Amino acid sequence: MKLAEYTLDFAGECFWLSTHKAMFWPKKQALILADLHLGKAAHFRKNGIPVPTQIGQNDLARLSFLLELYKPKQVIIVGDLVHAGHNNEVKAFKQLTGKFAETEFLLVKGNHDRISEELIAEMGIDHVCNTYQIENIFFNHIHSENDLKPTISGHLHPGISLMLPTKKHIRLPCFVVGNHQLILPAFSEFTGLYTAKIFENASYYAVHDSGIINI
Repeated sequence: MKLAEYTLDFAGECFWLSTHKAMFWPKKQALILADLHLGKAAHFRKNGIPVPTQIGQNDLARLSFLLELYKPKQVIIVGDLVHAGHNNEVKAFKQLTGKFAETEFLLVKGNHDRISEELIAEMGIDHVCNTYQIENIFFNHIHSENDLKPTISGHLHPGISLMLPTKKHIRLPCFVVGNHQLILPAFSEFTGLYTAKIFENASYYAVHDSGIINI
């Protein structure tokens, strides 16, 4: 798989943004991502909407690639690991965590993570919490604009619309960085994009196959 990175300073820490819509914190050897939405495609198919099974498989293949590449000590999933219920994608994730048994998997619960913590533990998640802190940085699934503490969140599936030289518009997922907030793009390929303004004076780092584009 191809990979391009962009080095970002946030809250006095160095992070590597990845074109696979995750980021790595080298100081802590932590891989950080949000919104896998495991089982979302299966949920749509169950309700009569034809969605290719390959979508979820591709997401887990990218995650496996990142785990092989960075060899993190910890994976921090900032919410919405599971979209709805127990299905084959959930089973496949359990196989993945078993393959990387020496890596600690931590879930900051999101609004879609409604399955029991017993089932989450069976998937290979070592710790579950509503909020998480490493040094001065907090992790919450849903950001709060009034929070002045450095916080990394997900939930919004941020995106940005860009005009190409051909005068056509393209919509891309992005990392959004404000004064105290960093919003991760959705790791899953099967999500929409929220392209409205999130913060005033925010920086946008669009994810394109060729690299991370600082807007």
